[in-house]
Amino acid sequence: MYVGNLKQWEKEIPYVPAGVAKWIEKLASYDLASLEPGRHELGDGNYMNVDVGETHPASERTMEAHREYIDIQTVIEGDEIIGYQPIRNAGAVVEDRSASDAWFYNPRIGEDTVIRMVPGTFAVFTPADGHRCLCAPDGKGKPIKKAIMKIRIASLGKAY
Repeated sequence: MYVGNLKQWEKEIPYVPAGVAKWIEKLASYDLASLEPGRHELGDGNYMNVDVGETHPASERTMEAHREYIDIQTVIEGDEIIGYQPIRNAGAVVEDRSASDAWFYNPRIGEDTVIRMVPGTFAVFTPADGHRCLCAPDGKGKPIKKAIMKIRIASLGKAY
């Protein structure tokens, strides 16, 4: 897991694997506010979802992880808390959506490392990283717009 800020992406990317760095650079190149909601194809099986939704109390959110993709998430409008735990601490799978490369867990919220996501913040989650997204910072649902790059691990090659 890695957290950074798109306003200083040039200073961030020397410290992440080269295969991921090029995607952070690409994310920083977008006029994020102008992106329409939906799926945006990025080539080679990679894509970006632009989602509009609402945050919820953390107690209503489950933790997820992926096996085929790395997530690079950023908030465009609004803010959220993402709870992080190493996947080894997440416990048993409570929902298997393997067809869409998503497995859900419900570890204790009190053990989450809390990541505050505001516009410009980005977070990179690998298959080793459980992430509980769309948690309301104040416990009350609020509108949010965010982008989630889904980068196929197989497309990263040896650079990763």
